[in-house]
Amino acid sequence: MTKLLRAVSVTVRCFDVKKCYQPRDPTWNIEGMMNNSWYIVKPEVIQDPNGSRSYLMLRHPCEPGTGQGGWKKQSVELQMQDIRRQASAPTKQFTREEIEKHSTEQDCWIVVRGKVYDATSVLSWHPGGKAAILPHAGRAHMQTTEEYESIHDEYAHEKLEECALGAVTKKCMDFMKKDAEEKAKIAAKSVVHDPDVALKAHKWTKVRFVRKSSVSEDTHRYTFSLPPPAKKLGMGIGQHIQIGFHFKDRMAIRPYTPTRPIVEGQDDGTFDLTVKTYYPDPSQPGGTMSNTLDCLRHGEEVEIKGPAGEIEYRGHGHFVIDGEDRFFDCITLILGGSGITPGYQLIARILMKANEDTTKIKVIDSNKTEDDILMGDELAEFEKNHPGQFQVCHVLSHPGQNWAGEKGHVDQRIIRQYSFPPEDKNVALLCGPPTLIKKSVLPALVDWGYHEDSNLFGF
Repeated sequence: MTKLLRAVSVTVRCFDVKKCYQPRDPTWNIEGMMNNSWYIVKPEVIQDPNGSRSYLMLRHPCEPGTGQGGWKKQSVELQMQDIRRQASAPTKQFTREEIEKHSTEQDCWIVVRGKVYDATSVLSWHPGGKAAILPHAGRAHMQTTEEYESIHDEYAHEKLEECALGAVTKKCMDFMKKDAEEKAKIAAKSVVHDPDVALKAHKWTKVRFVRKSSVSEDTHRYTFSLPPPAKKLGMGIGQHIQIGFHFKDRMAIRPYTPTRPIVEGQDDGTFDLTVKTYYPDPSQPGGTMSNTLDCLRHGEEVEIKGPAGEIEYRGHGHFVIDGEDRFFDCITLILGGSGITPGYQLIARILMKANEDTTKIKVIDSNKTEDDILMGDELAEFEKNHPGQFQVCHVLSHPGQNWAGEKGHVDQRIIRQYSFPPEDKNVALLCGPPTLIKKSVLPALVDWGYHEDSNLFGF
């Protein structure tokens, strides 16, 4: 069974009494008849939608009739032909001078992967706040693409395409590439690297998988070792790293926030990631990186780069946000799903130094079911040990019969009941799915009196 789970495919190849073997691919013979070819099925791990069990499904090349979902796709040649046809289609092109005219909050254009987008409508609901977008408004540079691709998922890509205007001109693209090369050279010369620190902002670093421990049925803690002589990861509280894994034809990159080390004394040449695995099922293909991590073998390597993120906590209520020092006494964290990990990092940093750091924290953690709650035991332990400093409220949209906590979705009532009010020394930090942030959290906080980029920010 373990071999089936790790197998890329299972192939059936037949032969007749004359030892004539099937060809690998369908072919027409001289009699005008098509020969049967090898039959290939591909294993997938499927999560039972009505329970917590997983099972192995062998997906066929195509579904019966006109059904969708088979693994067989267009050949690479046909895909390349489609790409060339799309590339040759007439597309509106913009010069650097035209793009630079649209650099305000009321008229915000950005450039990602050589395409031009009108992001003006996104500013009002962007989970990371408008401050994450405005520095790139009207700027034709590669940094926008680098920052965008380091933290956004497929949903964000789909929403971005709705804002597409066209592409940059060849002259503009050449300028962007040259500008990126020059900035990289300057950055490389200006950085004096500490050999005790593993992370390098402009270079990938290989780390080795050490072990995996179970947190829940679909959530695991992965430990990686840093390359010698490094003992420290080298990132601030509130920041994240990029994890990269090389496939045969591409490199998958996803942002993650380590859940260890957090305080001094934990730097031992390793770090932990706590990751929920989104297994594939008939409705979605599953998480690329979470499934990759779930299948790592001892000693395998992935790559890391960073740190990234515009929010860093320095202790005693001191934040550096977009390069500006800010001080708060009380923090409200509104988190959803895997958004708990950057929040947990901040919580643990404050409460593990409770004798020194008296900053108060309230957390609203939104999930579907009890099984979806990440770091639940750790949060409960913090709440038990720090009753006057820390409070957490879990909200479940699909709770079990015995759930005694808040039910439904995060709304105005829940926010006002379990958050600090919008006062000068209070801040609200958000991290979660765009639908949660856009539809309920941001409007409720703004209506209550919070102000974006003043005391309301997105991780």
